[in-house]
Amino acid sequence: MKETQKTKITKIPNSVTLTQIIILVIGIVWIGFSLYMAIGPDPSFAQLGAYRWIMAGMTFAPGLFLVVMWFLLRKRWKPAWYLAVIALGLMSVVIIFDQVGWVDVLVMLGSAIPFVLLIIDRKWYLKTKN
Repeated sequence: MKETQKTKITKIPNSVTLTQIIILVIGIVWIGFSLYMAIGPDPSFAQLGAYRWIMAGMTFAPGLFLVVMWFLLRKRWKPAWYLAVIALGLMSVVIIFDQVGWVDVLVMLGSAIPFVLLIIDRKWYLKTKN
């Protein structure tokens, strides 16, 4: 039986895979931190009352957003690339306005590295699928 249509398998670059893994890990960490704050096993979070739920929601939202961006970037949905670049760029810059400690530097790097990798691999994300 002859195959009438050629199937073309495109190899995913290693940097694209790395970017997607980092975005997924960051999203899961944000969601995990949100759940930690909501459950409140740390006495300092338990004493915050309703404010801890606000903080939990504020950390859950970017985590959920990044997990959704991970899913959509894997599908090569073009608007997801733009949204992810904007979000990661803002996340990298906004952290400067906090008291910068070693955790803040890690969070900044966690946002900046996939931001740079997304820009480097923009042709792969924005190329039309055949």
